[in-house]
Amino acid sequence: MAEMRQWHCMVNGQQYGPVGEAEFRTWIANGRVGANDMVWTDGMSLWQPLREVQHMFAGGLPPIAPGSALPVYGPHRGTAVLVLGIVGLCIPFFGIPGAIAWYMGNEELRRMDAGLADPAGRSMVTAGRICGIIGFCLGILGCCFMGLWFTMVFGMAGAHGF
Repeated sequence: MAEMRQWHCMVNGQQYGPVGEAEFRTWIANGRVGANDMVWTDGMSLWQPLREVQHMFAGGLPPIAPGSALPVYGPHRGTAVLVLGIVGLCIPFFGIPGAIAWYMGNEELRRMDAGLADPAGRSMVTAGRICGIIGFCLGILGCCFMGLWFTMVFGMAGAHGF
């Protein structure tokens, strides 16, 4: 089984990666990464232009475009979504943190699908969104149990004349 490297590249001042070698080859073939764009993978001490590391690809590379056309994405908010989702799970305070993570996760996935946010954070956003959904449901369930508990306590207190 051939070792599949994880590549990083720097295009127009924006860093991308890690990305698997198969997808990285597709980026090169489509002109998203050019010969002068800086790349790095495990085993390299420094970032180097793609044209200088072609020997590291088994079987060679497709023709490399001189420039690059990789889109410049805005930053993703995956960390914020994930943190809110985890807080929603740990402290489902009436489902509020979970609801915020759920909403932010949906919006961030829409931004990624529209090409406005870096898709490298998709797994983090998805995990935070799922945690948010679960946290929201736990918060609502907790509110229902609290309401039931108060009803029982005050019902018993009223029945006993307190």
